Amino acid sequence: MFLWVHYTDMVMALLAVPAAVAVWAGVRPSVSPGSGPSRMWRLLFGLLLGGAALRIVAALLLLPNGWDFAGPRLVFVAPALVVVAAVYGVWVRPMLGPPGGEWRVARWPGDYWAMTVAVGAVLVAGAAQLTGVGSAAVTGVGVLGIAAVRSVWRRTRWSRRLAGRWWRVAAKGLLGATVAAAVLAAMSTASRLPARSSMTGGPADIGGGSMISHSHHGGVGVTTLTGTDTEGVPVRRFTLTAQAATIELDSGQQVEAWTFNGMTPGPQLRVRQDDLVEVTLVNRLPNVGVTLHWHGVDVPNAMDGVAGVTQDAVAPGGRFVYRFRATQIGTYWYHSHEMSSVQVRRGLFGALVVLPAEVPGQGDAVDETVLRHSWVDEDGVATLGVTTGVQRRQVPAGRQVRLRLVNTDGKPATFTLTGAPVRVVAIDGTDVHEPSVLDGVRILVGGGARYDVAFTMPDQPVVLHAGGPTIVYSPGGNAGPGREGPVPALLDPARYGTPAATPFGAASHVDRRFTLRVDERLGFYDGRPTMRYTLNNRSFPDVPMLMVSPGDLVEVTYVNRSGQHHPMHLHGHHMLVLDRNGRPASGSPWWVDTLDVGPGETYRAAFRADNPGIWMDHCHNLEHAASGMILHLGYAGITTPFRTGRSTVNHPE
Repeated sequence: MFLWVHYTDMVMALLAVPAAVAVWAGVRPSVSPGSGPSRMWRLLFGLLLGGAALRIVAALLLLPNGWDFAGPRLVFVAPALVVVAAVYGVWVRPMLGPPGGEWRVARWPGDYWAMTVAVGAVLVAGAAQLTGVGSAAVTGVGVLGIAAVRSVWRRTRWSRRLAGRWWRVAAKGLLGATVAAAVLAAMSTASRLPARSSMTGGPADIGGGSMISHSHHGGVGVTTLTGTDTEGVPVRRFTLTAQAATIELDSGQQVEAWTFNGMTPGPQLRVRQDDLVEVTLVNRLPNVGVTLHWHGVDVPNAMDGVAGVTQDAVAPGGRFVYRFRATQIGTYWYHSHEMSSVQVRRGLFGALVVLPAEVPGQGDAVDETVLRHSWVDEDGVATLGVTTGVQRRQVPAGRQVRLRLVNTDGKPATFTLTGAPVRVVAIDGTDVHEPSVLDGVRILVGGGARYDVAFTMPDQPVVLHAGGPTIVYSPGGNAGPGREGPVPALLDPARYGTPAATPFGAASHVDRRFTLRVDERLGFYDGRPTMRYTLNNRSFPDVPMLMVSPGDLVEVTYVNRSGQHHPMHLHGHHMLVLDRNGRPASGSPWWVDTLDVGPGETYRAAFRADNPGIWMDHCHNLEHAASGMILHLGYAGITTPFRTGRSTVNHPE
């Protein structure tokens, strides 16, 4: 219901704007007795009154989601309803006169300023919902300013000279268009990002804990944070070369892609726990920089691969060496974090799998990584690898199968597996404790997230659907998808598996608490019109950095008041989900590095600050991040020499 109420409220707020402007424009002291306001004017004023009342109802319907969802609407809409109702009762209704009687002439300036207050209240309430609290304040001041100008204009000789209807309409239209153009131009200019900025130079949030130094002078540089166990001869060495290539999908469609080593997805990197891994990145792309970010791997900060935070983007013809110890078993992936909203979409990504140091008794077990990716845009051509249709795999009956499901897109993707009893054995690289056997499973995998499933191959086909592209596993290797059976229940990771001991929990003492409220706003970002997804009513670079000290237990509450999913990805750490919508997680400990927060949802999660550095924390719908949905986690005393902005080589999103 949240989505229906949320978007209905936004539509009503949007429709109220032209209605309010029309009501305001129609107020003038020239209504003769017997004629009265036009029928259209009366209808529009009624819409203002009814619309405000309906928005109150919408806010009340959101109360079950919490005050964070209903409160901001009630704070602005309730006063607007009171003002509009009062103006109707005190000014408008007497002006309409008794039924069948004469209409009272509109009086100047009383009726005019009464209508101005009513219209201003409606516009401020709409602006608060559509563009944010700051814009609401500007709207209120703007309405009063325009009202004053109109009041003065009425007394000038030019006003009398333009008294003819055509001239009057033209003059008002020209004035309105000029004011609107000036406001939009000012908003566009004000939204321009700095040409050069530092991650450590903005505001800070200490989360209610002890004071922390937040200076970008001196301190420990991120380039020195290379880890304490990365010396010696690497066990595994890889070279990834970023280069352009034409990729042909199974449908015959050709894609001008950016690839690693001429292929996309890039080469799968398979290593074992505690291996010292060295990856050399070479850039042969023309005119663009590139980096490598190890999504979900808690690498030392200097190896995180974020342009403008932990390194400069690797220029064309350049190279960069990443080195880290693979301590975390699990399924991960890598991708560029320079212009990531463009480069990941075009193919600069691949899988990273960390296997146990020893894997006894695996034999001929099937272990396959399945990456889902959409080409062109989020609603474009969905593929598993480069296949849009059906793939077939031959797997003998009785063989153990593990599928590592990776969603490289920003929007959630549904993976459905049928045909065999199955267990979900890992989420975001962390094993599920005592996973139960399911008769098929349907998983909503958030953007950037990973789920591992395991089953024993039966003597019948097993089908994996991924929202279009499909893989069929069968003993003969040539089976089709077959008839569709019942759709399995959607997995709830907060209830799946059984509880186990964790290093901290919901009752633990917390050193710092942060709340991040997500809203969607119409507006401008870096000079372009866009739908902005804000964090606490701010966009990067104005979102305060979350400041912590080593050893802190940190609690973060995510409140999604928008109508979109937001997969929140914290670099360098794994979070333990404590509760969802106020209900404690009751299954296996649910550890994530990318938490998909759906519309109307509230999550509370915690992590230990045990990996010093400056870490990006952002929405992994990379288009959202590119429109400002970014903040950073900073440790006391850590600084970076790198800068972002259009006058630099670094553009992380």
